[in-house]
Amino acid sequence: MSLFKKSALYTGLFFTACSVNAQSFYGLQNSNYAGIHTAVTNPSLITMMDYQRSANLSTVGFSAENNYVSLETPFSAWQLIRGKVPQQYKKEDGSIDWQSSWLKEDQNGSNINANLNLEYRGPSYANHYGRLIWGLGMRTKYTANLDGITPEMIGWAKNLLDSQSINNINQISAQKFSVFVNSYQEYSALFAIRVVDNSKVKLGIGTNLKLILGNGNFKMQNSGVLLNVKGIDSIGISGGKMQVSYTENNLFQQLSGGVLAGSLPRFGDISGVGYGFDLGFTLLLGDDMTKTKKDRSKVKDYRMKIAAALLDLGRIGYSNKNQGFIIDGSKNFSIPIQTPEFILAASKGVNGVVEYTKEKAIQDGAYVNQPEEVKILLPTTLQLQFDYQVVPMFNVGGQLTQAIDLNNPYQIQSNSSLVVVPRFEHAWFEFSTPISLYNNYRSFGFGGFMRLGPVFLGTDNIIKSINPSKFQGVNFYFGISTLLR
Repeated sequence: MSLFKKSALYTGLFFTACSVNAQSFYGLQNSNYAGIHTAVTNPSLITMMDYQRSANLSTVGFSAENNYVSLETPFSAWQLIRGKVPQQYKKEDGSIDWQSSWLKEDQNGSNINANLNLEYRGPSYANHYGRLIWGLGMRTKYTANLDGITPEMIGWAKNLLDSQSINNINQISAQKFSVFVNSYQEYSALFAIRVVDNSKVKLGIGTNLKLILGNGNFKMQNSGVLLNVKGIDSIGISGGKMQVSYTENNLFQQLSGGVLAGSLPRFGDISGVGYGFDLGFTLLLGDDMTKTKKDRSKVKDYRMKIAAALLDLGRIGYSNKNQGFIIDGSKNFSIPIQTPEFILAASKGVNGVVEYTKEKAIQDGAYVNQPEEVKILLPTTLQLQFDYQVVPMFNVGGQLTQAIDLNNPYQIQSNSSLVVVPRFEHAWFEFSTPISLYNNYRSFGFGGFMRLGPVFLGTDNIIKSINPSKFQGVNFYFGISTLLR
């Protein structure tokens, strides 16, 4: 297979969809100068802000990972960034001589998964009125989870991309294959108050009340269906059942044209409405926390910070625009994929392919209509945070994120993680190196965060880019926000 075609296949797997590690903004969320951003992790943290106002102009975060294909280069990404790639890996014009042999597959993997997470934080604002703080926030979040892919499915995809491939797969077993995609907009109202404020103890409590507007939903769950492929011409479906539900608007095309560009989708695309809320408290302990607010804005005077919050209790309801059906595999029907009709359907995106499949299932008597009102549960988590000032301007923070599984197949899945964040921070400059156990404490990550005035840039996991090793994902965020006295 050519490098171009192989890259196309892997890029689709790599960036198109199981939740391994969502964007968490570790460095930003543990900063004392994050302002309105702290309300995302804990709505009470804003009570300890030593400025009158905080505003976020625009922040974008992106992460994608998979556990099957990796890029293994003889040089590190750090060498690539610095322009220090050895000459033997370059072409005559100085560009990198990329080799197909650098793309590696994990042939031992039997349960392949991938993820894509996008988060756009739009204009947000918070203001102090004595001990009381209020604020307004806005976010757009996109999560795509794909789980249960098998090596046979990958092999068939290769055949589809390259008809000269020698792979000859007759049956694909993917009995636990599932796809879950959801996008929503969140508009929040923040209310917080510092209820204790003296020289040794400060205590704040807060809440976020959220209006959730669903942009779209897509779910496919396979229950025992076997896919019988006939070369690259058709797919036969037999045994078991496959359940599909989706919103009428084309979520995938909408997202690629909206959220990926850092903007909100049109309000005409809203297909679901819901609610959510957060609750939290923050406790500061110190020997003599009597500095003026102006002095505290430069050097903090607390010794220890403890915070806890329950986040994203709520749901999104899709009703009028949601469609659903079941494909009955016992009817043994086929889907031609080398026909003009299929090519036309594929040009219309995922919804086009779904409609094409539905029509073929109806023709063969394998279609069971099952419209339903889908209620998507938000990714509920428990957040625990700790921060200790070692010396002025040098702190070590910790954050535990524990996902709460509400045992609902339509819950957006979050992942549990533990992160330690050593950092140097000043009002005009900050640098931290988050060290994390993520993916439900199974994976190790090393990140970085830097802020220069109102501009910041960070990653939750850059460890695989430091030394020559395999790259199986990308994770970064950046934005502009400000604090005002």
